[in-house]
Amino acid sequence: MFPAEVLKQFDLNGPRYTSYPTADRFTPTFQPTDYDRALRDAQRKPVSLYVHVPFCRSLCYYCACNKIISKSATIADEYLDVLTQETALVAQAQPHLPVVQLAFGGGTPNFLSVTQLTRLIRDLESKFDFLPDREQGIELDPRYLDAAYIGALPGLGFNRVSYGVQDFDERVQKLIHRFQSFEQTAQAVQAARAAGINSISFDLVYGLPIQSRETFAATLERALSLEPDRLALFNYAHIPERFKAQRRIPTDTLPSIQQRTELFLYATERLVDAGYQSIGLDHFAKPGDPLALAHADGSLRRNFQGYSTHQSTDLIGLGVSAISNVNGVFAQNSPQMDVYRERVSSGQLATVRGIKLNRDDEIRARVIEEIMCVGSVDWRAVGELFGIDPVTYFSSEQADLARFASSGIITSSAERLTVSPQGRLLLRAVAMVFDAYKNIKREQVITFSRIA
Repeated sequence: MFPAEVLKQFDLNGPRYTSYPTADRFTPTFQPTDYDRALRDAQRKPVSLYVHVPFCRSLCYYCACNKIISKSATIADEYLDVLTQETALVAQAQPHLPVVQLAFGGGTPNFLSVTQLTRLIRDLESKFDFLPDREQGIELDPRYLDAAYIGALPGLGFNRVSYGVQDFDERVQKLIHRFQSFEQTAQAVQAARAAGINSISFDLVYGLPIQSRETFAATLERALSLEPDRLALFNYAHIPERFKAQRRIPTDTLPSIQQRTELFLYATERLVDAGYQSIGLDHFAKPGDPLALAHADGSLRRNFQGYSTHQSTDLIGLGVSAISNVNGVFAQNSPQMDVYRERVSSGQLATVRGIKLNRDDEIRARVIEEIMCVGSVDWRAVGELFGIDPVTYFSSEQADLARFASSGIITSSAERLTVSPQGRLLLRAVAMVFDAYKNIKREQVITFSRIA
């Protein structure tokens, strides 16, 4: 492990780079008409769809997602009315786009009843062309599931499910206000497999209050006993000035940088020993999983849902706060439900901010994605793709790269940059070297993405 002083020097509170430029660089001068134009001018090819369902039945203190706490079924019906209008606006710009990937996130997508979820799927099917071999996934909260709900998912096209676990320790659960038993999770896994869903992933979070190696090891063993196909190991980011609910977590209960690092290293070692392959920043997958295969052949990509196996696909985000990446632009819907509803109900796309990438953005986006996905950059390939001399183009970054190299975090030459195995802990910091916006004050923008 790196010495504590190295970790403190380089372990920066930076972006997860699910996009570049990052969402806090989007500007309100980017209007719905800009997104509409990008949609209409986009090359017709298979796309990914993301649908944001913001509702949760209870508040988890650690959560940084865009969410609305409610127990009302009516509120979901009203939301679906607006979503139907939004999908119609997108379909006007690009009718019946082929869909190769569909993902539901939140919030809690299974806040929707089976009837409501069916209504939403049928509306999407009427406006998009779903490819038979598409990947279709949904995030699920095991606390509000039964076998009948899970059993209905394959009939709606779902072939992947992701379960939020976070931590099985009851003392940790009490401090983060998320009470979820191992038995609830095990039953949800068993129901998915019984229904024929053979791709199951877990989300775990390290850096939560009072976590220790012993408690997290116990959580990890229980998770492994259920044999998920993928695991995501997210680092909790405590930003109470930005997320009110986090103020309920006592700061003095949180692990130090050194302790968090030890948790991650232990978990990584244990998962690799258990046969999982380490993928990018924080994902692990069984060797035959599509993520592992994409990582091996260099086709792994990164988007607002994390890591993706779908290269060069535009992403259309639907719902409050959702972000689209289409035809060289990023466009974000309003994170405020009343604004989102008002915009869509008046016949406009709900875009309230975004950005059109310039050539420098495109070059840096490629470099950052390569770092985040495969941990290395082939400078010759970058130079050929963009018609640049990378050493000259990134001359101002060389001093920072030398600092990383002298600490053993990377090896760097005119041909290739490679992050060392230990340096993988600091992937975000390495990527940040190439962020042209890093010294500009970041806006406080809430997106649907997890802050980890």
